[in-house]
Amino acid sequence: MVIIGAGLSGIGAAIALRRAGIHDVVLFERASDIGGTWRDNTYPGVGVDVPAQGYQFSYALKPDWSRVFAKGAEVKSYVDDCADRYDIRRLVRLNSEVTARAWDDDQSLWRLTVADRPVTARFVISAIGPFIEPKPPTIEGIGDFEGTILRSTSWDHRVGLFGKRVAIIGTGASAVQIIPEIADAVAHLDVYQRTPIWVTPKPDMTTPALASALFRTVPPVQSLVRNSAARMMEILLIGVAVNHETLATVNHGATRVLREFWYRTQVRDADTRRKLTPDYDFGCKRPATSNTYLRTFNRSNVELVADPIKRITAHGVETVSGIEREVDVLILATGFRTATDPAAYRRTPVRGRDGFDLATFYAEHRARSYESVSMPGLPNYFTIFGPYGWVGGTWHDLVETASNHIVRVLEEFRRRGADVVEVREEAADRWTEFARERMSHSVWALGSCATANSYYYDHHGDTTYIRPTSAREAWHASRTFALDDYEFRVVSAAPAPGEVANDSLGQTGSFHRLQGA
Repeated sequence: MVIIGAGLSGIGAAIALRRAGIHDVVLFERASDIGGTWRDNTYPGVGVDVPAQGYQFSYALKPDWSRVFAKGAEVKSYVDDCADRYDIRRLVRLNSEVTARAWDDDQSLWRLTVADRPVTARFVISAIGPFIEPKPPTIEGIGDFEGTILRSTSWDHRVGLFGKRVAIIGTGASAVQIIPEIADAVAHLDVYQRTPIWVTPKPDMTTPALASALFRTVPPVQSLVRNSAARMMEILLIGVAVNHETLATVNHGATRVLREFWYRTQVRDADTRRKLTPDYDFGCKRPATSNTYLRTFNRSNVELVADPIKRITAHGVETVSGIEREVDVLILATGFRTATDPAAYRRTPVRGRDGFDLATFYAEHRARSYESVSMPGLPNYFTIFGPYGWVGGTWHDLVETASNHIVRVLEEFRRRGADVVEVREEAADRWTEFARERMSHSVWALGSCATANSYYYDHHGDTTYIRPTSAREAWHASRTFALDDYEFRVVSAAPAPGEVANDSLGQTGSFHRLQGA
């Protein structure tokens, strides 16, 4: 069993497999450490934008989160602790990027290229998350800039910003955290905004010692708090948006409060406030939470630039109006390629049965999945986050739900003595149609979203990022979906138990059917 990625998704999947008695597992991680997004993102102010009590596995509760919205270093420490507590770290192969995946139908196995070495596996789980890699900026002249370039996903802490002229391109979730943190230090900060973002208040505070002590001594209390926090975020971020047809007045009321009260109390200058205020419905684009972002634009050394960028020059940024603003440091917070972007699979191809190519499929066809976990054409292959995958308001619910689905399939695979399992075409079509129908009632279909520039929409215009059910529905489905929606096959040409295969370290190990695990 190969798991691709050793972030929260990969570690959570590995824990689920081990708890189910499946131990022949390896995690391939392209970086030099585990942790995924919490390893890569160390920029100033990085932290969760959902309450930390909800941002943890249900079976691995941390009683002593330092504050309601934990900072990035604390979340990374939690990831490390989970890997150590469940003995996952020894299964991880670092600096081992999987650059190709190809299904061998004759041998009923996957052939992978890992750090330029061949690896075979009976099963593959893709745990690379929703944001596969940073989106390369397409701004003219970016290679001509003679100053320093910083990226939100690989922040260079050796670069000092004190007294510097700085520009940041992007006003998404990362930029919302970075901008207030650096505004005090820099001489001047230009914020280049293409699309404004809805920013809500952030009820952040330190966790009382008494609460941590209670959680430590009475874990069921923390379980209740954890589930309540997750459900609250689900209602705010998903529930109203998915049910826009019946709850549009709630959405519009919340939008009105933000526009007419919150933004008005935060930003003094009317013109700046107008530029910062979105003209699309709340929920069209993922909102951010901050008590300081909007107020930062009251500072005399911070300028919001809504004029589109024409090009990067040797010494600064020129907008279409012809104004060039000189800067010493340029910060790129320009977003990511998402999980259904064909470009992500052209560099690291995934080729399945009968010539199926994932990049070509995503480029030419509307995305589909079965419960977001499986796709026809990819036997013995699962995804933690697939099309229509985001569950509720916390990533951990998604990982646990998808892992539970995968384990059910593997247990049935073992029970039937199969060699190959693949979701049926009609099952994937039926479930995808269910998801699309649900989405037709959402804010993304019925709301005013044309100007949102939201990554929730894929390049076909479908909202495949969100699962249009509650987390409870998703959890129930992972326990009750019809196993006959999968085809289990016994193939005589499959390798016999005990046959050896090369692993990522050039060693040999037993390669066997799941029954022998």
